[in-house]
Amino acid sequence: MLKVLRPLIKDSVKRAYSPGSTIYYQGEVPRSACIIIKGIVRVYSISPQGDEQIITYHDGGEFIPTSWIFNKTAGSLFFYETVGTCEVAFVTKSRFLEFFNEKPERMSALANYLATAYTAGMMRISALEQAKAREKLLYTLYYLCQRHGTITRNSPVIHIKLSLTHQALASLMGLTRETTATEMNKLKKEKILRYRNQQYSIDREKLLALMGEESFKDIEPLV
Repeated sequence: MLKVLRPLIKDSVKRAYSPGSTIYYQGEVPRSACIIIKGIVRVYSISPQGDEQIITYHDGGEFIPTSWIFNKTAGSLFFYETVGTCEVAFVTKSRFLEFFNEKPERMSALANYLATAYTAGMMRISALEQAKAREKLLYTLYYLCQRHGTITRNSPVIHIKLSLTHQALASLMGLTRETTATEMNKLKKEKILRYRNQQYSIDREKLLALMGEESFKDIEPLV
């Protein structure tokens, strides 16, 4: 989407954020839509007990908060916080919507993005519904491949653009860090997963074979 959004970004107000900065607070009524140019934004909520619950992540070429932009909510449903250094662009909601309505090809690109994001959301729900920790991890890794994966030509290996600690990955699945680390080590020994310095590479073909979900093989990453 970043390529499609370039003309809009060009005329927008740009801002750089340092790591750990909050772009939107839960319940806040945004003044503008935000387009992520570079960097990662973590989306989370806080439970009544005070625990952080990671909802998802957004990276370059995406826009937030989607529900507010398309008039489905009065404000931000969650907290949006930068993971590392981020560069973003702000544009009014009306201009954002007008931009896509100006050209059919832009609207087509938006529809494709939203449909792919919807599919990723279904994968996320499917992962959370798995009964066993191993299956939760397998489905979550596949979700990350589709949502944040980059493909190497003529290779089954997909690299995840996010830098995730074991604790962050555990929070995505609702598991403990210890359980997550144990299951990840098993997949590493099976040569399905490689990780170093919070960077992950996944053999998509081996992952699919282990999941036994033939219907998932045609799902393309969100790029």
